[in-house]
Formats: sequence, C-alpha cells, structure tokens
Amino acid sequence: MGAHQRWRLDVAYRGTAFRGFARQAGQKTVAGELSAALARLSRLESPPLIVCAGRTDAGVHALRQVVHVDLPSPLSNGHDGVLSPDEIVRSLNHQLGGEISVLDAVPVEASFDARHSALWRRYRYLLHEAAVPDPLLTGLAWHVTGPLDVRAMSQAIGTVVGSHDFRAFCRRAPGTSAASPITRLVTDASVDALKPSLSVDLALGRLIRVEIQASSFCHQMVRSIVAQIVEVGRGRSNAAEIMELLHAGSREGAAQPAPPEGLCLIGVGYRDEPARAPGT
Repeated sequence: MGAHQRWRLDVAYRGTAFRGFARQAGQKTVAGELSAALARLSRLESPPLIVCAGRTDAGVHALRQVVHVDLPSPLSNGHDGVLSPDEIVRSLNHQLGGEISVLDAVPVEASFDARHSALWRRYRYLLHEAAVPDPLLTGLAWHVTGPLDVRAMSQAIGTVVGSHDFRAFCRRAPGTSAASPITRLVTDASVDALKPSLSVDLALGRLIRVEIQASSFCHQMVRSIVAQIVEVGRGRSNAAEIMELLHAGSREGAAQPAPPEGLCLIGVGYRDEPARAPGT
C-alpha cells in the first residue's frame, strides 16, 4: 500500500434527494455520491471509506457536516503537479453538480477522526407555522397549522439541557436492551420565531427555529424532542410532562418524531479549532 494522507472535508447538502448519508447498495446517498467523486479524483479503482461526524437520515440536510477520508499521497493533477486543497474543492463540486457542496478540504493528522474527535454537534429544526403550506419551503420545514405558543416552547425546551437518559426520545439501536439507559449531554437548546427580513420574508405564516447542541445524539432524538415541543406549543403538553418522560425512560406517552425534512446539521466542534458560526 502506498502513502496516504488523511483529509477533512466540510460538506453541505439538501437531504431531500438522498436516502440518508451512509452508503447503501442500490440507493442514492450522500456518502455514495461523495466517495464516487473522490474515487474519480484520486483515480482509485474503488470508492474510499468516508467517516462522518453524524449520520443523517433520509431527507435530513446539512450546512456543515464534517467527514474524513484517506487518499493517496500525493494527489496528482494529471499534469506532473499536485492537487491543491482549492483544486480538490473545485473538482469535487464540479462532479457533484450542486446536490452536495464541498466547502473546505484540509489535510489533517492521521489521528483526526470526524466522528470520535468531535466534541459537539448542533442541529437546527425549522417549523413553518401557517394555515396553508408554502411551496417554497417544501422539504425544508415542517408545516404546522398552529397557533403555537413560542414562549411556552422556549421555556419547556430548557428541561432537556443537561445530562439525561433520553430513552423516551430515541429510537433504540438493534440488539440493545430496553432497560439500558441512553445517556446524552445536551449543552444548549432554544426555540425562537424568526423575524421577517430580506432572507426570511414569508407571505404565508412564520418560521420557528429550534436548535439543540449536544456532545452526541441518539437516533431520532432531535426529531422526537421537537415533536414534543410542538405539543407544548399547541397546549397539549408542558415542561413537567417532558421531565416525567425523561425520568420514565420510556417512549410511552411521547409524541411521534417530527418529519425529517425540517432537520439540518449546522455545526460540529473540535478541540483547538476557532469557533465557526453555523452555516459559515
């Protein structure tokens, strides 16, 4: 085996077109498309293994997903030269055609692991509160008729901050026991209504943003929390009921997970890295 260099790629994608991030035989996935483009770039006979910071389900988006991949070193440009990081970004984006955008390509130490080196992940969920759907938001936000009490939602979501057993808000992994706690540390959670602006100017209703940051997440955790918070906004639940669900450690009585299209991975944090605003 020849020399290899590990690369960190920051990528964005609209999940509507994909059956999730992870490669699946016969399915269009983010990892499948990205690894195929990397194989062509590197002149590899088979797609390289890609490791991501957080697997996203079908329909879920990302503004700042982080992956790592090991590629041959040096990477030839085909003209007796070596591809620069900027050239790698341009080549990949040309191949991917806009469904996936590679934002950065940076050579890193072999010890860097996109998943295990991550200190936190941050997700945003968009709710579209309106009497009728807005066609321009289809696939990007969950349409709810409302009215929603945003103040009550904002107060209630604070109950999930801290270290809790999130069995009531997670889909259990195959092969695990229902009695086993699913402990996660949530470091920040918020709900707010976006003010109309040049970037968010809706003729129909308003956008409500839910953001949750944690060291790691379990399957369907954000979508399940969002669904329960929407019930609070509708007056059908409250902060005390959320605490009861956390203490009970059971999905019985919890709201069904919100649909995937409103969910977006907006940031991943690593040690010794300057803070980066979500979406930049």
